[in-house]
Amino acid sequence: MSSSGATLTASFSGVSTVKKPTDVLFKYGTSSDNLNQTIGAIESINSGSGDFTAILTELSSGTAYYFQAYMTVWDEEANEYKTISGDVIKFETNPKGETGVQRGYYELPSMSTVKNGEYLVSSTDPNTYFAYHMCAGGETYSFNGKQITARNYTVCFSGEDHVAYWVAAPRHTMYNGNNRTDNYKADPDIPSDVQYQADEIGDGCNRGHILGSAERGVSRATNNQVFYFSNIAPQLQSGFNTGGGGWNELEDWVDGQVCADTLYQVVGCYFKDYTDGYKNSVKAKKISYGGRTDVSFPTMFYYVLIRTKKGNSGKALKDCSADELKCAAFVRSHTNNLKGQEVTSTEMMSVADLERITGFTYFVNVPNAPKSTAIASDWGL
Repeated sequence: MSSSGATLTASFSGVSTVKKPTDVLFKYGTSSDNLNQTIGAIESINSGSGDFTAILTELSSGTAYYFQAYMTVWDEEANEYKTISGDVIKFETNPKGETGVQRGYYELPSMSTVKNGEYLVSSTDPNTYFAYHMCAGGETYSFNGKQITARNYTVCFSGEDHVAYWVAAPRHTMYNGNNRTDNYKADPDIPSDVQYQADEIGDGCNRGHILGSAERGVSRATNNQVFYFSNIAPQLQSGFNTGGGGWNELEDWVDGQVCADTLYQVVGCYFKDYTDGYKNSVKAKKISYGGRTDVSFPTMFYYVLIRTKKGNSGKALKDCSADELKCAAFVRSHTNNLKGQEVTSTEMMSVADLERITGFTYFVNVPNAPKSTAIASDWGL
């Protein structure tokens, strides 16, 4: 629960004559006698039984709400569709400023947030900012017969380092296209005074997308969002971010992991001293970049990836066993020494090992994620 959002949950236990629900939704409102708003469930349900959820946003703080779950099922015994409803349940949003909601996106690391004025910040560090960006071009996907707005990415931004800690996003061919805008500007959902002050480069670095532009070319409006300064990091120009650079090599390899079931990724920056598996060491420092003189130089960049092993199973991650998933982190120091270096198991580590380095907890919404192992053969390495 937060001051402006809530996660609605309900469970279904099927009987022998009732098949998988064909439609699941919640009705909600500020009166138990007038549930005048409707939202579809976010995730699919297992045949026969399962849990389903929906995320509400833009609610009024300190307000009582009521909701009721509905689903349509096929009853074989009666030979007809039936609508089943749950009990009406009351909840209250927190007063403004109290702890925020953890959304149910598979790619998200753990987040504990509060509202600070108009901005979303960490409940333990008011200088760490969060922003959710839904696709601005009107892109949708079909779920339970409804069209759901597609998400673009979620960013966790350091107001101290002036660079994102991480950007989390789904990867799928539905986002592909050629609509590049080059429209660099401040993220409207993060204070402008902690972001870059100008569309400038410096200290041998160019503008490195964290979530790549080519990964969100489906429309100009959606591509505009990946040019927000919150999604741009300083990256060495001569041998890291350009064609054949160390990071560019890893980006291209990750592109090959996109699948029909969706690849879920977290792309992050690290700002302390770091030595990678290739024995490249980078020291922490501040640089002049983006019109500022106090930008932290990322000492390494990383990918954290999870997807089904088959890639075309048609199953949601929450419905998969650990054996059906592959999950790993891929880490490279921010150096020009890796130019032309193909991806190998040398830069791979378990997600649990990366968690110990960065302090973030990844894939909290995928309980079965095999985070303690990293199997090179699963990734073709």
